Amino acid sequence: MVKRIAVITHRRSEATNLALREILAMCRELDIEAVIPRQEAEKSSLSGDEATVVPDLLREQVDFCVALGGDGTILRAFGRFQDMQTPVLGINFGRIGFLSGMAPEEIGERLKEVLLGNYGLMDLTLLRLVHGGTCNMAVNDVVVHKPEGGTSIRIGYAVGGLRMDSFSCDGMVVSTAAGSTAYNLSNGGPVASLDLDVLIVSAIAPHTLRFRPLVLGGGGDVEIFNQALGSAASICVDGRVCAQLPPGKSLTVSISDKKAKLVRVPGADFYRVLRDKFINQPT
Repeated sequence: MVKRIAVITHRRSEATNLALREILAMCRELDIEAVIPRQEAEKSSLSGDEATVVPDLLREQVDFCVALGGDGTILRAFGRFQDMQTPVLGINFGRIGFLSGMAPEEIGERLKEVLLGNYGLMDLTLLRLVHGGTCNMAVNDVVVHKPEGGTSIRIGYAVGGLRMDSFSCDGMVVSTAAGSTAYNLSNGGPVASLDLDVLIVSAIAPHTLRFRPLVLGGGGDVEIFNQALGSAASICVDGRVCAQLPPGKSLTVSISDKKAKLVRVPGADFYRVLRDKFINQPT
């Protein structure tokens, strides 16, 4: 039986307000404590009677977090907790919602099953990014990208310490299997089943015929060098710019020994979601 959950929503509270209150009412009915960060409570005009309001979620202990939004909201939900170790259940209020467990219209029936304990957990690969003495974690991808409005940059890369190649491009993406359907997919990279513990390397608009996307096992790492003259590249982690990569500097991406955990509801199937979201999707 679930005892305590956290709930967050995406930026447009008007789209999720009714669903949020439906979930909080369901929690009260089932005697489950719902925890809401203060900023979220203010955004959605919640009172202390509707949920437990806390300053932030970083060190809160909950069974899982419910994220109302798209894949970006789910990725941010992982980052709201220390070491990304709290499971997340996504309810899709976005365009694709590949990582979501259910649609908004399923809240009344399927979410109640989950709150009664009828759910599973799927391990997701976490990327470990080291650059300039700092370390970041990513669920989807790490991207090195040309500066906004700038021209292409020259990128070099090494696999397992072995220098492979360098070429002009708009950037490079290192993704997990979960992130393979995001930026990597747009680059023509391969789609990987969620249960695969791999690194996928794809280039953004490479100006060469030599490069092909790579799929690397869990034992390897990828080092990316900014070989541009005078242009710093942006480092994006799960869609957010986190730092700059100066000319002549490099970063290293590897698979972490920790895993993020995605809440999976009964009947969820990777290939069905892939078909419905990316093949049968209306244009």
